[in-house]
Amino acid sequence: MKNSDNIKPVYFLYTFVGWFLFILVNLIQFIFFMPLALLVSIFDRDKKFFTYMTKFFSNVFHFLFIFQKIQLYKNGLKTPKKGERRIYVVNHASQYDVILMYLLPGPIKFIFKEKWARLPLVGWMAALAGNVILKEDSKAADSLAFFRKAIDMMEKGYPFVIYPEGTRSRDGKIGQFFHGTFKLALDGKADIVPVVFDSWNNIRPGALWIRDTRPTIKFLEPIKYEDFQHLNYVKLSHIVRLKMIEGLIELRNDRRQKEKNYYRKLEQFENIDKDMEKDLIELKEYVDKKGIALKGVNDISLKE
Repeated sequence: MKNSDNIKPVYFLYTFVGWFLFILVNLIQFIFFMPLALLVSIFDRDKKFFTYMTKFFSNVFHFLFIFQKIQLYKNGLKTPKKGERRIYVVNHASQYDVILMYLLPGPIKFIFKEKWARLPLVGWMAALAGNVILKEDSKAADSLAFFRKAIDMMEKGYPFVIYPEGTRSRDGKIGQFFHGTFKLALDGKADIVPVVFDSWNNIRPGALWIRDTRPTIKFLEPIKYEDFQHLNYVKLSHIVRLKMIEGLIELRNDRRQKEKNYYRKLEQFENIDKDMEKDLIELKEYVDKKGIALKGVNDISLKE
């Protein structure tokens, strides 16, 4: 399929309506409900009310944006209970992810860079909601406090959302992972839920256009702590990345079959996804060669 990837007139409509609703909903939340949230936070040290308030207004946005049709495959996953530690590991595809992540089950918390906390409205509310802020000049003592806070929050039933790539993908492929996510999972004895977002075309990196109104989210099989505790965080990152690349390829191939106007049918994107398939083959070969495996899946211990 070699159709044009140019800006289409309907994108003007999607973009105007989408950004108007996003700004409007956030202004209403900030002006009318933020004072109540600040008052409640005097008694709510974990800022749970903040989290559910933001989740509610995100759903309001999704409801009002009538052009949008979200496809969500939850794989039967439910909100974690108190004492059930969970980390959602998500590929960072688009600016749209900051809205989509509130569709993940539970009163989510997330980790974000200090510079984002200074952004008007969205950044301010994220900071006030008790999320973990990663300082740009953090030292060893800061990192230890950061890990302790995250583990304590997970123990209370707050799942964390982490984008291990650290930045948005430039072409829709899943890039290399930073290892901090997996060190946190091991130190915190937390289960990992890999989640793939096929949302790159909603708002492409460096752009403001809303091109696609069918963001798709798929939850992969959860990985229990007991099944990866024998791995170090580097090897664990390879396993999770392999599963996520595999899941995203499968999701996109499924969309190619079912959706007539799916943008990744275009030749340029099919080529990118073929490159990602090559990455998957190389990663599988590396994992097999090193004998890296989850105990609960194949009942195979790590071969040294």
